[in-house]
Amino acid sequence: MPNETRWFTRSVDRRSVLRGGIVAGAGLASAALIGCSASGTPKAPAGAGGAALATPAAASGKPKSGGALRYAETKNPDILDPVRSGGGLPTQSQLIYSRLFEFEYGEGKPASGKIRGDLVEKWEQPDPLTMILRLNQAAKFDDQAPLNGRSVNSQDVVESWKRWAKSDTYRTRLANSANPDAPIESMEAVDASTVRVKMKFVDATALSNLAGGFWIQPAEGVLEKFDLAKEPRGTGPFILESYKPSVGFEFKRNPKWFRGGGERPYVEKLSVPIIPEQAQLDVQFRSKSLQFGAVSQTNIVQFAKELKGTEVSVGAHDGRSPILVFSYSPGQPWHDVRLRRAVSMAIDRDKIADLLFDPKQYEPLGAKLTTRWNAPISGGYGPYWLDPKDPKFGPAGAYLKNDIAEAKKLLAAAGYGSGKTFEFDNVYPGIQWDTNWPQRVEILQAMVQEAGMKMNAVSVDYVTEYTPKYMRAKAQFQGKVAQPAVHFMPGGAGSDALGFYLQFLSSNGSSSMVGKQYPELDAMMRKQQAVTNFDERVAGIHEMNKWTMDNMVVWPVGPFVEVTDLVWKNVRGPQLLRPWVSAKVTQDLFPYYYIDDQA
Repeated sequence: MPNETRWFTRSVDRRSVLRGGIVAGAGLASAALIGCSASGTPKAPAGAGGAALATPAAASGKPKSGGALRYAETKNPDILDPVRSGGGLPTQSQLIYSRLFEFEYGEGKPASGKIRGDLVEKWEQPDPLTMILRLNQAAKFDDQAPLNGRSVNSQDVVESWKRWAKSDTYRTRLANSANPDAPIESMEAVDASTVRVKMKFVDATALSNLAGGFWIQPAEGVLEKFDLAKEPRGTGPFILESYKPSVGFEFKRNPKWFRGGGERPYVEKLSVPIIPEQAQLDVQFRSKSLQFGAVSQTNIVQFAKELKGTEVSVGAHDGRSPILVFSYSPGQPWHDVRLRRAVSMAIDRDKIADLLFDPKQYEPLGAKLTTRWNAPISGGYGPYWLDPKDPKFGPAGAYLKNDIAEAKKLLAAAGYGSGKTFEFDNVYPGIQWDTNWPQRVEILQAMVQEAGMKMNAVSVDYVTEYTPKYMRAKAQFQGKVAQPAVHFMPGGAGSDALGFYLQFLSSNGSSSMVGKQYPELDAMMRKQQAVTNFDERVAGIHEMNKWTMDNMVVWPVGPFVEVTDLVWKNVRGPQLLRPWVSAKVTQDLFPYYYIDDQA
């Protein structure tokens, strides 16, 4: 496929998508995500899976209707409105709301990364910077006033966009009004069911970001005729019946879901208790009160052996990229690249994976897991990930390999050692990101100590302290015990590899880990935004990976294996369905899960 200069190149009817299994839309954004060979034939991303999968128990027949899904969340959302949420997407967003586009999932194989319409039934591109979206009029809101069961319309999209572009934490990904490096200038109503999207410039990440988290909310809620923070109401597969802080959520099936074909969601209910303690999650799973997404990584193998009627599900590599963020405030020692490289080389990433996941223990269960280092993006990004152990990574790969002797030499060159210990704080928000976060910090403490450094573990409140003072500080912060400091982020799991860079490693990113420190990297990202050819996109991301690690812009400490979970066999779905950029619990796929008591 030649390089595309247009954002989209043709119009595709949604009925054709469903009938033929093709991807709606082609051209710039789609080509960038799915990849094309020289002949124009789509090719699936390589490297998204590859592990020996535990064989799932066969279902007794076609999907069945009825029953309930039960899994748990570990914390309360800070608010039930995704636009006003400062801590990522609340659980209900994926269940209640629809997007303009969505990612195709994989069934029995890794997801392709292809994009298809969700609320958008068909679309066309009259010029390189304009997209015309035609909305599916079968998408309807609930019957309560003031929505009264009406169809989604262009005003919903336009008002949702205006609010999102003004207030959402991640608006800098798309809204040019919030970030001059973001592509979308405006969304305008053409008629009741048609929306015009105007681009400031061609951007290969635009479509994936629209699919990744721009939720369409009813205009009445956006215009405050009712409170979306208390009444989240959308056109998605589930309807929220109740939410009690520190107790949980109760959802019911939306029988009018426009994507359901009259059958989906298959389950009638979805119960989501809030259980912060891992020990209690394990107990609830043992009793079958929870069906999946509950068992700690350290207990999966043991529980699989003890509990008849369970099986291990193995997905793609984790999409998260745990990273320690250096403070680049004036006077911080991290301005010395030798010090940044030294702390990285003190880390044994394979050992971290062995301690956290113990991959070999899965082999008797039929699964061979593989470890991938994040560098800086994770192995969950398929072909965009470049293995630091591969000679193709070049000299920068040495800075991710464990070498205590070399780390000590770099420390000495930076003025430490011989009685002068380098001490710094690692600030993190407890178990906000994962229940194993404190364990990760302890492992890192021991490893840097071996190289002659001291790391202080500093756990702070996520909402009141970590988010405003560290995560949103754009690398301008200091420690609480020692003045030198890093903070510990999960690195998200965005839908696009370049989008990961733009969010976390650009000066204008919503969660920038570097602030204004690296204008060279900003320039590389701007150049990549205009690249639409798949192979060229992959090559460009590889070069950025190498440059970022050569300069040790951030400190990646997040090796992962494939996402695994223990599931009661009668719940069908987690064993077979694969999202793009994997996660242990993927709410997008819940409409396709079903209960089979014969399994």
